[in-house]
Amino acid sequence: MKTAVSIFVILLISGCSFQKRLVGGAEVVQAAGEAQPDWFGADIKLLPISNNTDAMAEIAAALSVRSAPLGQKVYAMRLALYANSLDKKNKHAAIVLARAAFLLADSTEDEEAMKKIAEIGVTAARTAGVNENNPEACYYFALNQGLLVRSKGLFALNKLPDILNALKISQKKDTIDHAGPLRVLGILYLKAPAWPSGIGDLDKALELLEEAVKKEPAYPQNFMFYAEALIEDDSREKALQNLEIAYQLAVPEIWGVYYSKKWRDEIEALRQKINKS
Repeated sequence: MKTAVSIFVILLISGCSFQKRLVGGAEVVQAAGEAQPDWFGADIKLLPISNNTDAMAEIAAALSVRSAPLGQKVYAMRLALYANSLDKKNKHAAIVLARAAFLLADSTEDEEAMKKIAEIGVTAARTAGVNENNPEACYYFALNQGLLVRSKGLFALNKLPDILNALKISQKKDTIDHAGPLRVLGILYLKAPAWPSGIGDLDKALELLEEAVKKEPAYPQNFMFYAEALIEDDSREKALQNLEIAYQLAVPEIWGVYYSKKWRDEIEALRQKINKS
């Protein structure tokens, strides 16, 4: 696996058309006659800041947003990898790489590519320090590890305690990523098997997800996850209300074409689940 990841890292840094297959499934939106950036092939070593770890990391962080087209996320990942290669001990650059890796992994439809990218994110978060003093690294560790657990299913359930501990630490900085620590810990409590076989807890899920909605009322997924918990709590009308808010918020103008479609499809599936019950 290390060899596969190393090859993928080299491809990302150097720029290669093979990347387009690894991260396939992206939308391409452009105005007529508008030239597209060379996200995959541009030589980042030609940038005048290519020897400045912090500057490269800052640009990577600025480009790593959910609304970005997939090519931009690839370029952000390349910048973050390059910054990380300049200074392996730079914790900020490592956190930026962990975030860039998650956003790219979560946006690709190729499962093998997703796993390789998420593994890079896990490694980067660990480099930054998954500990009490670094809630942001803990959060992105949990996100990337969560993608791997989701893909490996029952074979990765032994990773859940590490994810849980990391998310608990991340609560110290619960405003990052639109109340991400609250949202992700809440959905973990909702989806995990209940006690005594697991850590699942509907009451905790409802509490955390309601708080996420209150703290970050502009983020669609907070309402979506809260609605899922409300469905499990048999609060169907309230769940439908939250799904309607989520649907209205999940517009491509804010979150990009990929996430807008993904979230609205998930919202529709939850509506159908309520109507069938």
